[in-house]
Amino acid sequence: MADTNTASAPPPESARSRSSGSKPRFDLLSFISTYGVFITLVACLIIFTVLDSRFIEIDNVRTQLGLAAPLLMLSLGLTVVLAMGDFDLSIAGTLSACAAAIVVLIVNHDWPWGLAVLVGVAFGITIGAINGLLVSYVEMPSFITTLATFLILLGVEYMISDGRNITGAADMPDLYRDLGVGKPEPLTEFTSPVWIAAGLAIILWLMMSKTELGRYMYAIGGNPEAARLSGINVKALRALGFVVVGFVAVIAAVSQTARTASSIPRVGISLLLSAYAAAFLGAAASRQGLFNVPGTVLGVIFLQAVQSGLTILGYDRDILDISRGSILVLAMLLTALGAKRR
Repeated sequence: MADTNTASAPPPESARSRSSGSKPRFDLLSFISTYGVFITLVACLIIFTVLDSRFIEIDNVRTQLGLAAPLLMLSLGLTVVLAMGDFDLSIAGTLSACAAAIVVLIVNHDWPWGLAVLVGVAFGITIGAINGLLVSYVEMPSFITTLATFLILLGVEYMISDGRNITGAADMPDLYRDLGVGKPEPLTEFTSPVWIAAGLAIILWLMMSKTELGRYMYAIGGNPEAARLSGINVKALRALGFVVVGFVAVIAAVSQTARTASSIPRVGISLLLSAYAAAFLGAAASRQGLFNVPGTVLGVIFLQAVQSGLTILGYDRDILDISRGSILVLAMLLTALGAKRR
């Protein structure tokens, strides 16, 4: 008698669908959350090209890739800490302070550019290590901790530069300028920052996708306690993530100052929102909703394409800011939709 109810119960919906040979229903939300970023990017490319053919001219593409290189560097650094569930707002302050320090040492104090860059690298890594220590070992919230560090670094930058734009095109060695505007042989199609950003992307992609270290990082982002119980040194890896961010910020600072031959006050702030938007767009484009290097590269291309298209069409800065904020909201929405469908 106990088996009667079981036998007479209707089969599950999935079983009935399979038995009747019907196709599974199309899930619109799942499709949007998975392919929304790609569809929007392609639509933007088509629209901008139709409205103004200069958008796809090779010279414009080269220029935009060069301009996007520092943004890509910052976005890649953020991808590492975001994959482990942390935030780092100090990356903008690190970039600004290091840029000011390097330019002041070269222009005002006649330091060799290589030594000035080494000082910048040491400074960036130190900031990353401090953030990692406070977040991982002292267990302070990463958002508040790095926000505080960011504010401190803005003050440090002001002390170094006196809040002024420091220019020194005539005082900067050609080798240093080549890091921003040079075209290395035989790769002369693009400037040095493009190749540096591409190399950094490949290194971080290999680290996060092809090594145990990367798998451990994703495990920490999924469940830190479970990762700890499985033997992963969670604290050390989280701290390492912040050190990577500090190092990447210095590379971006060198690229930015070498290209402009100057240190612009608080230059990192203008890149911070876009860097987070690119990383979240990359997560939204991932089937698993994970922060990943190829997705971040796609996100940067998306943002730079929108900025380039709107600039060519003659829109003002306010429209550019509104578009960046809207894209970040779109990225968060697609990421949330994807998480719900999974």
